[in-house]
Amino acid sequence: MRYQAQTFIKQVQVDLLALSDADLFQTIDQWRAGKEWSGLSHDALEDTWSALGYTRAPTETEHFSCPPSTKPGVEPEVGEHWLAPSPHDLRRLLTEMDVKQFAQHAIPIAFQSLHATYPEWGDGSTFNAHLANHLRWMRMNRRRNDQSTSMTPHL
Repeated sequence: MRYQAQTFIKQVQVDLLALSDADLFQTIDQWRAGKEWSGLSHDALEDTWSALGYTRAPTETEHFSCPPSTKPGVEPEVGEHWLAPSPHDLRRLLTEMDVKQFAQHAIPIAFQSLHATYPEWGDGSTFNAHLANHLRWMRMNRRRNDQSTSMTPHL
C-alpha cells in the first residue's frame, strides 16, 4: 500500500473515531443497512461484519408482497441477520485495527454505501480524502448543533 493511500486511510480512521459513540455507531450502521453488496464476496462481508463485532443470527423474513400463507408451497426465506455490537465495543475494535485491517474492513463498506450518493468522490485515495472530510464535517456540524442547543434558553 502506498504511503499516500495509508495516510488517507489513517485519516478516515482518526475522523471516524473522533465521532461520539452514538454517531460512530449510527454511521457504521447506516453503511451496513439495506445495501446491495456488489463487488464484495459473501466471505469478505462475513469477515468484515465479524471484525466490526457484529454477530450473525439466522432469522426468518416474511415476503411482504405475498405472505407465505397466500401461496401454497411458498416457505418464508431464511436470511442472515447481524446483531450489532455495543457502541463501546465497535469503537474498541475500530481503534485496535491497523491501517491494513481498516482498509480491508471499513473502507469497502463506506465505499459501497456512499459511492452511489457521492460519485464525484471517485475511488481510492480521492474517495478516502472526501470521506475523511465528510466525517470531519459531521463532527463539526454535531458540535455546532450541540452548542446552539445548550445556549438556547429553555422556557
